[in-house]
Amino acid sequence: MAKVAAQLLRTARRGSGLTQRALAGRARVCGSAIADVERSAHDPGTGSLEHLLEATGHRLCALPTSSYPVAVWADSIYRELGSERSSHKVAFRALIGLSDELAAATKPLRVALCVAVPPPCGDERYDAAIAGLVEHYLTKDRLPVPEWVDQPSRTLTEKWEASLYAERSEIPEALARHGVWLSESDLASV
Repeated sequence: MAKVAAQLLRTARRGSGLTQRALAGRARVCGSAIADVERSAHDPGTGSLEHLLEATGHRLCALPTSSYPVAVWADSIYRELGSERSSHKVAFRALIGLSDELAAATKPLRVALCVAVPPPCGDERYDAAIAGLVEHYLTKDRLPVPEWVDQPSRTLTEKWEASLYAERSEIPEALARHGVWLSESDLASV
């Protein structure tokens, strides 16, 4: 449970744009308590975790799925890019994993997986790609798109050519709108 609590709290805190210190102030706990939970050194228990999540503006709930929410994928990419042995290949594979999960999800579940604001990945290209993927899979079925998708920080000023040889006609409109040049055929795992 400590690893799950760590990921839930870290994702909610970063998605809300809060530092550990700011969250500690809101939740009226000492700053080291937040750090301990986020690095899995302390399992806070359900009541305490719920209190900390509420201080970020989130609620603890369960979805009937084994799929990960978009915010968890963003946190995984952030952790990969920030690791000592950072690998853009592994981070890009996570992006494709997100694409696979959104493509496979039922319509109601797809919306639910996209609701929470994903924390920044530490690389604006991945932030834009995540927003583009969410917009692509939701608009494809005329589902509601969360507001966070349109944040200016989630659109690149210079395009990212993630698919080196893709023609413009192969790029989904939502991804192109976010400045991400990633073809439809590159979105699926091999």
